[in-house]
Parts: sequence; C-alpha cells; structure tokens
Amino acid sequence: MAKSRRNWETDKKKKLEKRFLLLTGFCLLFTASCAISHGVYHTVESGQTLWRIAKAYNVDIQDIAEQNNILDQTQIKVGQRIFIPGVSRVLRVEPYRPVGNNREHTAKKTNGENISHSAEEPEGKIVLEKWRFSWPVKGEVISSFGVKNGKKCDGIDIAAPTGTPVSAAAEGEVIYSDNGVKSYGNIVMLKHKQGFITLYAHNKENLVKIGEVVKKGDVIAKLGDTGNVSSPRLHFEVRKDRKPRNPLFFLP
Repeated sequence: MAKSRRNWETDKKKKLEKRFLLLTGFCLLFTASCAISHGVYHTVESGQTLWRIAKAYNVDIQDIAEQNNILDQTQIKVGQRIFIPGVSRVLRVEPYRPVGNNREHTAKKTNGENISHSAEEPEGKIVLEKWRFSWPVKGEVISSFGVKNGKKCDGIDIAAPTGTPVSAAAEGEVIYSDNGVKSYGNIVMLKHKQGFITLYAHNKENLVKIGEVVKKGDVIAKLGDTGNVSSPRLHFEVRKDRKPRNPLFFLP
C-alpha cells in the first residue's frame, strides 16, 4: 500500500514537473516573440532583385519574404523598404546587368520604373505551402506577421465577433490549453506532423484539453479578447521546429 502511494506521488510529481517545464518553455517562447527585432531596412534600387538582396546579406530568401509578406518575389518595387533580419548594417547590392541576348522579365513599380532581371539568372525560390493549413476563423487580418515599430510579431491577428468558433487549422494533438502567459490570454497549441505547431490565443474559452487529438476543422475554442488586446480577435501562429513562420504562406 505504502509502495503504491509512493509510486502515485512520484508520478504526480513528474507530471507537475513536466507541466512546469512545458509552461516555462512556452513563456520563453512568447517572450522571444515580443522581443525587439534585430536587423536593418534595405531600400530597393533599380535593377535589384529579392534574390540578389538575399545573396548580398547572406540571408535566406524565404526568411526575407516571410518577414516582409512578399508572396511574389517579382513584385518588389523601387523605393520599397525591406526588413533584413539578423544583420547589423546596410550593404550595397549590385543590380543585375543583362549580358548579350539574355531574356529578361520585369516587375512594374509604383513610380513607373521597372526592376529587370534575367530569366536565366539563377534565383532562389519562395516556397508557398497554401495547402497545409486552413483558416482557423473567418475575418479580417488586422495585424500581420513581421516587424512593426521595431518589434516583431510572430503571427497574425484575425478580427471576428466574440464567441466565434475557432477551428483547428490541421489535424493534431493538443499540447497546451491554459492561460499561463498573461498577454496572450487563453491559449491553445496544437502539435502537427513534420514538426509544425499552431497557436491560437486571446480565446474567450478553450474547449480542448492537453492530450486530445483533434481533426482539421474541429472547434477548439471560442474567440475572445483575453490578454492584452483592445478588441475581439484570434492571434494565430505557425511554427516549424520552434521557428516562427508567416501563416499567410501556409493558408489558402
């Protein structure tokens, strides 16, 4: 009997320790997501392409695209300010100069000037996986992914009425359902295949518990305004191997 009770107490202690470590990890994750962003703004000049800018700064073109909500790399404009994450100074970027009869394609700019680059010039590709997740709620995106006023936002905010059903963006397991991070209010986190995690915050009420497995489209919460927000909204994040990713690159 005494041994059974000791085992029960040991299991309970392990569960509490696991819960504490999990919550601590999430707190550190959220603290990082609100941190001051490190990087510089590069102003696009004639002849520059997103690939050449990424190459000059030695930063992945995908990271630059997601930080700046650039879904089509041919659509950057002369004079556009592009945030380059993780660097400390602005660098010179050599414009593309076509040689011989290389074919070119151009992207129209707001001031009428074109940025030209060769169709034969090797370029990195922006990857869109718009089939991977579905919208967790229908509404207007009122806050985008990326840097704002010197701070980074690791997700998007979607406005909708209080009580609107919040759906799982894909099949997954509930790994967090609580309100341990004050600024985020009620939070649900789902773990998906291939190292993806989705986060749903500011909920009026969480409707799932840790350990539950949900299907794509299952209602997991009710939208609300808990945490540090002034109006009803869903804060939605996508992470891949803990790294914040731009949700718009994964939504249809």
